[in-house]
Amino acid sequence: MTAAASVCKEKSRLARAWSFATQDYFRAVMVLQERSGVMQKRDYQEIRTYAEKTRLLAEQARAALEKHRAEHGC
Repeated sequence: MTAAASVCKEKSRLARAWSFATQDYFRAVMVLQERSGVMQKRDYQEIRTYAEKTRLLAEQARAALEKHRAEHGC
């Protein structure tokens, strides 16, 4: 079996999900950082709430990847 064929598809899927979730969180934090002090309070709160949701999603995605690695040894 080649190295490419032995790559676990589920591990790859979970790694991509973690990457996307982390990127979403990073973008939300960047908006907060760049626009802090110049946006309306309501807008700030909405973006802050979104950032918190994306942070939690990124943590869940990382945990799912780690669990998969531990259970499947890949």
